[in-house]
Amino acid sequence: MRYKVLIAGDNKRSLTILRKSLEPYTSEFSVHCSWYSDNNTILHPCGIPDIVILDFDDIGSKGMSLLKKIRETPLLFGVPLLMTSRLPSKEIQRAIIAGADDFIKKPVHHVELNIRIKYLIQKNILYRENSRQSDELRKLSLVADRTENSVLITNTRGELEWVNKAFERLYGYTLKEFTEKYGRDIRTVSPRFAEAMQKCHKKRKWQVYESSHISKDGEKKWIQTSLTPVISDEDQKITNFIAVETDISKLKVAQERMLELNQDMVDLTVSLEQINLKLEEKQKEVNKQKKLAEEQKKLADNLLLNLFPYEIAEQLKIKGTAKPKHYRMVSIMFTDFVGFSKLSDQLSIHELIKELSMYFEKFDIITREHYIEKIKTIGDAYMCAGGLPLRNRSNPIDTALAALEIQKFVRETNERQLAENKPKWEIRLGIHTGEVIAGVIGKSKMAYDIWGDAVNTASRLENNGEPNRINISGSTYKYISNYFECSYRGKIQVHNKGEVEMYFLNRLREEYSEDDEGIVPNNTFRKILAEF
Repeated sequence: MRYKVLIAGDNKRSLTILRKSLEPYTSEFSVHCSWYSDNNTILHPCGIPDIVILDFDDIGSKGMSLLKKIRETPLLFGVPLLMTSRLPSKEIQRAIIAGADDFIKKPVHHVELNIRIKYLIQKNILYRENSRQSDELRKLSLVADRTENSVLITNTRGELEWVNKAFERLYGYTLKEFTEKYGRDIRTVSPRFAEAMQKCHKKRKWQVYESSHISKDGEKKWIQTSLTPVISDEDQKITNFIAVETDISKLKVAQERMLELNQDMVDLTVSLEQINLKLEEKQKEVNKQKKLAEEQKKLADNLLLNLFPYEIAEQLKIKGTAKPKHYRMVSIMFTDFVGFSKLSDQLSIHELIKELSMYFEKFDIITREHYIEKIKTIGDAYMCAGGLPLRNRSNPIDTALAALEIQKFVRETNERQLAENKPKWEIRLGIHTGEVIAGVIGKSKMAYDIWGDAVNTASRLENNGEPNRINISGSTYKYISNYFECSYRGKIQVHNKGEVEMYFLNRLREEYSEDDEGIVPNNTFRKILAEF
């Protein structure tokens, strides 16, 4: 499948350069250009693109106008937008808030451009698939609620948990009225239900029985119930029971009238057997749909947890929103591979992505073990933060320990790489502790992110570090200096920040280290850390 890429901007020469950065290197893209003017339309004859690349050196009125027009075009709703620019970070942030999904600093390298485009397209495909699955779950819920048969769900104690609208039509009571009159335990209302539950436990299969009930208006009704146990795939235990009930009062009347006639009774028996077979088929379909719904829900929950921290994911599931929060002390860490563009020239695109994925997967494991939240990756940069969404006072120490582990992992990996005549990956790490705002942005494509001057400072510390060294700010040093050995670098001039006090983080102090390298904490330090 070839993805449609639409490049839009106000400079024909720049558009041509971008086009040439894509077409010679891959057959996966169909590239089209759209030169921007005040009167022309956004859509190109190529149709609805899979991604739009917006190229503006001056985002100003023209660039923001085009960005707004793209986001207000109905046919472009949900289409990811990648911006290329030489703009300063403040202007780029303004464009991201206005609707851009990602950006690349110019001059653009064709490998990085290919990676970003594929990442945004695949991310958008995954989002659309998740939306489709949510719609399927909604339709399944409507089917269960609108069926003519009464459907009720109980727990293993026989307590009612859910009923559909047909339940009220059959019994004449709402769930609330029914439980107020008879109690929540259905076994006290129907001894046959209790008997069927016992058989289900013993035989571990569905049971069909008939019973009578006096409805709210005093009418006696005969009900046929198909009771099915819900068995967990994990431990094979029964977790719930689903009862599908059918009003067979008219059938009972006919049966009583035909008792005098032998042949008619046989015919009625045959008819009942056919009905049971149909009920069995319907029950199997209900079980199949329920299993599918559970699998889709599990998939949706896992996807949500991959995109957001657990606490944020739970808020979104319960409330649908997650309000931004202010954090007074958060430790932000940035990592970046030195000479990544050079590495991309030495490795194929598949090897490059495989290697980068291997590093990031290990970084995820290390940060998770130290209670640090991964925020995002941007190209070969990795961003995480300690002390959120759950606040703690140990986050500067946690982040320092994680940085030492990452540094060791990259060093050991490079030793293996060199032994195999493969290029080595050098890394810079920067840590800063300060205040941030954290929350979920976006409506159609939500993302958990953090903002504040502390984020920019952490990024500057990484940029002003040295390969294979951990560069920390004075504020982080203040929190960890009693436990770690650090080298003072002095006050270093940083773009748009003035002079920033910096230190190199070397290792744990010997009295707190279990190993000679000063990376693994000993029991003494673990006890100190537990008191935070």
